[in-house]
Amino acid sequence: MASLTRPEHRNSLAFIALRRTRRHYASVITLTPPATPALTADGQPVVSIQSGRLRGTRAGGVASFKRVPYAANPFTAANRFQAPKPVAPWDGTRDATAFGPPPPQPSRDPQAVLFGGCDDLTLNIWTPDPSTKGLPVMVWIPGGAFIRADASEPAYDGDHFAVDGIVVVTVNYRVGVDGFMAIEGAPANRGLLDQIAALKWVRENIAAFGGDAANVTLFGQSAGAESAAILLASPKTEGLFKRVILQSPPMQAMSSADGTRLAAVFAKGLGVAPTVDGLAGVPLDKLIDAGTKLATAIKDPATWGKLSLGGTAFLPVIDGDVIDASPIDMLARGPKPGVPVIVGSTDEEARIYMVPGDAIDHIQQQAIDQFIGALKLPANTLDIYRTNPANVTIGDLYTALQSDYTFRMPALRIAELRSSKWQTWHYNFSWRSPGFGGRLGAAHFVDVPFSFDTLSSDQAKAFVGTNPPASLAEAMHGAWVAFAKTGDPGWPAYDLTTRLTKRFDATSSLVADPEKATRGLWKDVAF
Repeated sequence: MASLTRPEHRNSLAFIALRRTRRHYASVITLTPPATPALTADGQPVVSIQSGRLRGTRAGGVASFKRVPYAANPFTAANRFQAPKPVAPWDGTRDATAFGPPPPQPSRDPQAVLFGGCDDLTLNIWTPDPSTKGLPVMVWIPGGAFIRADASEPAYDGDHFAVDGIVVVTVNYRVGVDGFMAIEGAPANRGLLDQIAALKWVRENIAAFGGDAANVTLFGQSAGAESAAILLASPKTEGLFKRVILQSPPMQAMSSADGTRLAAVFAKGLGVAPTVDGLAGVPLDKLIDAGTKLATAIKDPATWGKLSLGGTAFLPVIDGDVIDASPIDMLARGPKPGVPVIVGSTDEEARIYMVPGDAIDHIQQQAIDQFIGALKLPANTLDIYRTNPANVTIGDLYTALQSDYTFRMPALRIAELRSSKWQTWHYNFSWRSPGFGGRLGAAHFVDVPFSFDTLSSDQAKAFVGTNPPASLAEAMHGAWVAFAKTGDPGWPAYDLTTRLTKRFDATSSLVADPEKATRGLWKDVAF
């Protein structure tokens, strides 16, 4: 893969973990069937879509098309900080054989500030055969705390889904200041608008790759899962997908007032106005660097409330348009009826942030007291968390609380709110990674290479080691494939009586109410 998108340092778990913190345009559905895909002289696939022709590659029985534009470059002067614009059609056949850069974002290389490039908004596609028809489609929204997102990560390779008869699409979208800062004169949630534009592109073009536009499963992890949950509840995505999978959704958003206040603090630090013109004049590398440092400026709970508890300063904004309430409240009020959902989390989410760099060994009791106080958790919270499961150190205790607040309890809340009305399945990922001397455990992101069945990639090995259980990949990846094809992952749906939950592990099983000891502590916390 090109060094632009695959530098060696990105396979280092230390860099990945330490730095991984956490309107759309009018469209017309094509009513005529797509032309039969052609082949180049050397047997490579060529397809025709609305914007022009694309040449991809075929290997191992899978055809792939990379760096496919779904919206125009949003970093031009005319498009900066605006809703995504349509791609201009092109003449000839566009090369789609190599990944392109994601939108600009912080580099994981400590020697660099900026990663990515100012390109069209793009996506990548894997298909068993573009000449087929009616294959189920899965659209992946990558995570990265709304400050990073790269659709061409090795862990997101779609080959195994394609081998199993799925057309897979991975989506790049704007992040950080360009994607999520509340800027005067700009629409809010531009990164979400990008995702909606990508889903509309899929509806209009996926038949050219063998996919069924009426059978789309939207799935994502972390910020990508929260994005998918918001799109599930938003009225702006009607008819764009049929099913949803949410892997570790954090479900945090900020009010419009907080978004405006945060933008003012950010812009003041740069010596500009918090407007389109003011921020567009800041060099991109300086803007990215300031955005990376912004999270440390909002650590005071007295000033920033719950925003101070997260690992990122960039969150979706309740703007009254894409998001008209907190994401959890939107889902509770009534997401699209008939859209089944799988939702779950890993058992030890926050260890991805706390173990690399040994931060887990330096937590003080004061941090726990501030955390519990900010969330107004019950007085017996520490006693329960010391034994369920056994948290040996202060660092273990703090990490367990952070895991539940940021990911696990929001996922459970979604299952609880949906289960009485709509089909919902709940899972926990419990396999403990041997990384960092066995301390990494069932951390955030460790589940992703299993769900994609990309265990052999160098990136995955950094998370799961060199001998991960293939049976776990078969179980989890197989459940995702079954859900995309049939709407049933193969275990009973969640309900408030039995609370049956799939536990994915080296030997997977079905368990009843695994959060029984701790879930009541969080019942009054508004995520």
